[in-house]
Parts: sequence; structure tokens; C-alpha cells
Amino acid sequence: MRLIRICFGAVMSMQGIAARRVRRAQAGVGSATICLATSFGLQAQAADADANASKTVEDLIVTASPSISAFSGTLQNTAQNVNVIPAQVLTDQAVSSVQEALKNVPGITLNAGEGGTHGDNINLRGFAASDDFFLDGLRDTGFYTRDSFNLEALEVYKGPASAQFGRGSTGGVVNQVSKTPQLSDFYNGTLVGSANSEGRATADLNYAINDDTAVRLNAMGEDAGVAGRDYVENRRWGVAPSVSFGIGKPVSLTLNYLHQEQNDTPDYGIPFAFGAPVPVPRKTYYGLPSDDRTITRDDIGTALFRAEISDKVWFTDTARAGNYYFDSRMTAAHYGATPPAPGTPLADVLTFRDRPSVAGTVSTLMNDADLHWKFDLGPVSNHAIFGIELDREESDLERFANQLNQIPGTPILDPDPNEPFPGRQTQVTSRPDTVTKTVSGLIEDTLDFGEHFEATTAVRLDRFNATYNEPITAQHFEHTDTIASPRVALVYKPTSKISVYAAYGTSYDPSAENLSLSAKTASLAPERDHTYEVGVKGQALDGKLALQAAIFQTNMENARVGDPTNPANPQILAGEERVRGFEADAIGHLTEHLEIIAGYTYLDSVTLKSTDPLSVGAPLLNTAPNQANLWLEYEFTGPWEIGAGLNYLDRRAADVDNTAHVPSYVTLDAMVKYRVNSHLTLQLNGTNLTDKYYFANSYFSSPEENHVLPGPGRTVLLTASISY
Repeated sequence: MRLIRICFGAVMSMQGIAARRVRRAQAGVGSATICLATSFGLQAQAADADANASKTVEDLIVTASPSISAFSGTLQNTAQNVNVIPAQVLTDQAVSSVQEALKNVPGITLNAGEGGTHGDNINLRGFAASDDFFLDGLRDTGFYTRDSFNLEALEVYKGPASAQFGRGSTGGVVNQVSKTPQLSDFYNGTLVGSANSEGRATADLNYAINDDTAVRLNAMGEDAGVAGRDYVENRRWGVAPSVSFGIGKPVSLTLNYLHQEQNDTPDYGIPFAFGAPVPVPRKTYYGLPSDDRTITRDDIGTALFRAEISDKVWFTDTARAGNYYFDSRMTAAHYGATPPAPGTPLADVLTFRDRPSVAGTVSTLMNDADLHWKFDLGPVSNHAIFGIELDREESDLERFANQLNQIPGTPILDPDPNEPFPGRQTQVTSRPDTVTKTVSGLIEDTLDFGEHFEATTAVRLDRFNATYNEPITAQHFEHTDTIASPRVALVYKPTSKISVYAAYGTSYDPSAENLSLSAKTASLAPERDHTYEVGVKGQALDGKLALQAAIFQTNMENARVGDPTNPANPQILAGEERVRGFEADAIGHLTEHLEIIAGYTYLDSVTLKSTDPLSVGAPLLNTAPNQANLWLEYEFTGPWEIGAGLNYLDRRAADVDNTAHVPSYVTLDAMVKYRVNSHLTLQLNGTNLTDKYYFANSYFSSPEENHVLPGPGRTVLLTASISY
């Protein structure tokens, strides 16, 4: 492609982002498509687009670094899978949320809401990761639907990384990289419409005040239904102003603020019956839309400071205050005391309405400081990192009576969405308040032994204190864990285009990881996880195509399970789970005009030990053995560009005993783009072109309480993009 394009996009499971070239705006037009700056650690400007046109995968990956300060070295030599999805890919695929964007990352499955929870909820490499979302390197604790309007990129760090991120990260973490001010003026906007009543608008405005100071404003509004689903509505808006001082200078400061609100009619999907989703039309809705709602208000302020003391010593500090309010009133199908007996005609089965509703606020105060020091010890070059992190998180909730026994049953094959019910819940059953305080220290050193070998050792020490108070039941619990999380890795570089690595990492999951304690878990030590990974990263076609393959094994050796010998059924650390896997990825240019993003993951998951004998030998719930994604784009020499792709997810177990399953599926997507002129581009996207009736999100608590969410039906979106 003769036109300039840096953002070629996508899942870079191996080396982060490769070198997709970004189409530069015509003369005199500010470019808003240079979206790899943050992920590559570059400060690319519109004026640099021509120079970047000649950059290959090798140029960008070999010198690029992760955006997380706690990592040293380059993405090429990072001994860990790091998938990076830049903003341009989200634009090309007409993606508007983090959850949608993650379809580009194999090894991720989607969980459905439970117990009144909401927001993004995923499994990563077979392990729950709802608490493993980060924003600019700090934990993004709130439960909300993360919109992509203010994202420069998404980074997915696979495998345990408690040495860098603290608690959690058994399967990995998802880090959102925010847009930051640039030293060029541009004013961009989009308008999106579809046949299923979707309306969406975004704005991205940047103004350079002088040669080192700039401001940027991103805004978004959306009101959309879900194709094929009755009553479900997604309504949200957001604004994200930011200002940067000292851009390109030794000392810099960026201040940003994110405000996002949503008022949705939520979707708790379709229940299981006899091991499979109930065979009803996709539109079937089991909720009570006159009262069901998910309201959130999220306010996140972040300060990012960097001081370069010399070319060998620099200091970074990221501070944040966050407040996440939510009010979730939702209705899900529930079988009551017992599920229907096998063989019962579905026409005779009734389902009841469970309303697991909760409201409250999560507030956070966080600060992470890292000192980087490069020095030599004889022939060995060192890059040392000394880090300190201080966090305070508080969850203050009200849980309401679920009205399960107050609403008559409704036919499971034809539920009545207008069925009378007692009204909005007012009876508060509990007011749990959980406060966690974390003090962490990190020491990391990357040793460069010359041209061919590099080694990294890291250890993080966390003191994690949790206090739980519930006044209605007069419960009080307090628990403190002090945990060391080591990580070691070795990289062998036979050539500048190939890196072979071996790594060992750990993670821990405390009882209060999700800001909640109970009598069943308060006394338990953390779950511990260990991962071994071996991989290779390389480049082909003269540096235009990046390839990777890796094998890994993760063991959770003391998983929490119920104690069958105690009538109170407290949890004990007697379980063991294992995931063995293989991943392969390709990203880059197959020809001058044809680009590819492709990934495949194989996961062999199993429960090795449990107090539930039925689960021993069963796969981990909602873990697909096989998963693949493919996206191809072809850019013609004229104003046209086309793209097409598919996503495949294998059949997966819905419950721990492997008695219920979610069917496999393949979805097909396509895109056509036409540049009308230097200021206007029209784009047509079709998703799920075959109108496949498939299930994306799954939740299975028991045979009585479970559901699965249908994915959207065929959707056609028309986008008009305006750039100045």
C-alpha cells in the first residue's frame, strides 16, 4: 500500500503491535489515525506519518516497550504473551466496547452476570479475570461496561503477572491505554447508525497550546438495542478531557479524567434445561423490562508523571482517585427449589423470577511509583526497577431481597415480560462494607549478556489487608495476607528477528480479591498459581509479518472448594486445577495490499482435585478447548478498502460437573470503507452476517440458577467519519 498506515492493528499475541501503516490525512488535515503511539512508547505525530511508512515489523517491535512501567526491555524480548489491539482496529471493526474488542484475543471467554453484578466479566486462559482489568497500569476496580471511545489501545498480558500487577492475574490481565494529548491539532468525529435502532456519536478533539503542552477531549454517546433481542437497551455517554505538560521533555505530566454513565435495560439471557440452553427464539426475554435497569456513574481521575534524571535513570509515578456508583435491578430465570426432572416436557416447565439486585459505590485511591536504573556490571548490562504501590479500595453496598418466592412462575417456553410483580425492591437484606489496603514493593532486574542472551528476575512483596463489616447481621471479619510473587525468564536471540524464551511466573488470589469477605472465606490463605511457558517470536517476509507460538501450563494448587464434612459448608483450600495450552498468532502484511490478524488457542483444562467427586476430571467451566480468530483487510490503490473475518469458539462446559454445555459457533464479519474526500470517510460493517443464533456469555451457579446470553443477530452499521 502506497498510502501511509501505521495502525495495522490488532491482536499481537506475540510482540505487541506490529507495523500496520496508518493512512495519513491529505495535506493540511490533522491525522487522528496514528494510534500506535502509546503502545509503542512513541510520540508519533501527523508530521511523522511519512517517515513511519517505511517502518517494518522489525523496526517497531524490536525497539518498542510495553506501556506498563513495571516491565523492562522490549515487546520483542518480553518473555510473555502480550496482545495489543490498537484503536484503528476497533474503528475498522466498528467496535465500541472493551468486551467486543476482546474477540480479537484467543483464549478469552465471556462470563454472564451473577448475583446482581454487571459489567465486563471474562475468563482468560481458563481462569476468572473480572478483577483483572487495569487502566493505564492501575487496577480498574469498578464493575461497568467499559467503552472504547477514549482508548488508544488494549493490552492483554497473558499468564500470571502478580510480580508486576499484584493480586489476581491467574490467567493474565487486560490493560486499557488511554488517549493522551498530541503536539498536532486535529478535530475528528463519527456518526454511527444501524437498522436495529442503534445511534452512536464520538468526538476526538486535540489542540497543541505550544511546543510541549496540549489538551485533548474525547466524548461519546450511544443509544442502541441488540439485534434479535427484545427489550435489551444499551444507553451510555462519556467524556474524557486530558492535558499534558512537557511533551517530549525530560519532565512531563499528564492529567486525565474519565466520566462515563450508563442506564441500560440489562440482559440476563436464557436458562439451561437438561444440560443445554432452552430452545426458544433468540428474542425471548425472561426479565421484567418495566423495572429492570443497570445504572452506573464512573469518575476516574489520573495523574501520570515522568522525570528523566539521565539517560540511565528515570522515575514514573501514576496516581488515581476513582468512584464507581451502580444500581443494578435485574431479573433472571430461576427454577426455585428444584430444577425440572429429566424427561419433563418443556411445555410443562415453569420458571420463576430471581431478582438479585444490588446498589452501592466502589471508591479507590491508588499510587504506583517506579524508579528505573540502567547500569553495567562488567560485561553485563542491567535494567533495574524499584517500585512501590499503595492502594485503598472500598466497596459499600446494599443488597435487596430477590423476590424469588413472591412472583408466580411463568412458562419457560413463553415467559411473560409484563407479569405483575411486587414492585421495586426496597427490603435491604445486607449492607456489606469492605475495605482493602495494599502496600507493595517490587524489585526487578533485566540482565543483558550481549547479543544473544537476556534474563529477567523479579519479586514483588504484597501486604493485603481486608476488613469486612455488615451491620444487619453484625458480622465483622479481618484478614491480612503477606505474599511474595517471583518471576524469572530467559530469552535467547539467535538473530535479531527471532526470540526464544522460557519463563516461570506466579500469582495469588486472596479471599477478598473482589472486595468481599464472608464467614466461609475470611480465614483462608490465598489461592496460589504457577505458570511455565516456552515460546518463540519471529518475523517473516522481510519484517512485514510477525509470528509467534507458545506452550504453557498453569496450576492452581490450593483452589477454594466447599467442605462437605461441615454443615455450615465453609470453603477450604483443597482443590487443584490445571490448564495446559498452545497459542499461535500471525499479524502483518501478506502482500503490499493485504493485511492479516490471526490467532489460535488450544486449552486443555481439568479439575485435578476437589471435594466434589463429580468435578474431578471435568474441564474448567466456560473454557473452550479451541478458539480462533481471523481478520483480513485489503486496501486498493483508490479510495476503497475491504475487510472480512471470522471468530470460532469451541463447545465448552457451563458447569463444574460437566453436565451442561454451551454449543460451539462461528461468526462472520465484513467491512467496506470508502474515502469520499480528505475530510469524509464512509464505512459499512456487517457483523454475524449469517445471523447465527449463538451464545456468548455463560453463568451456571447451580441446576436451579443459570443462564446463557445470546450473541447479537445480524447487524449492519453505517459510520461516517469526519476529520479536520
